[in-house]
Amino acid sequence: MIELKGLNGESLVFDGATLAKFRHNGLDEAARNPVSTYREVQVKHKPGKRGKEGRYDVLVAMSSFLSLSIAEDAKPLLDELVAALEAGQ
Repeated sequence: MIELKGLNGESLVFDGATLAKFRHNGLDEAARNPVSTYREVQVKHKPGKRGKEGRYDVLVAMSSFLSLSIAEDAKPLLDELVAALEAGQ
């Protein structure tokens, strides 16, 4: 299981068969998609300005679109999630 935690209490959870998006620190499941519907991942880097930490904006295209903003230090976990999604396709 891979859990990618976002900056605003949202997260993406990959369990091997599905990718789910949770809101409110895991209390509310917003969407769940089977891995077979995976199409692509778009990642945009937003560098930090004026002392703020940079972030990555992630958009996962499946049967629905899942978006998440993550801290720069979570990039290795994002790469692991993308590799797992592409392997399960």
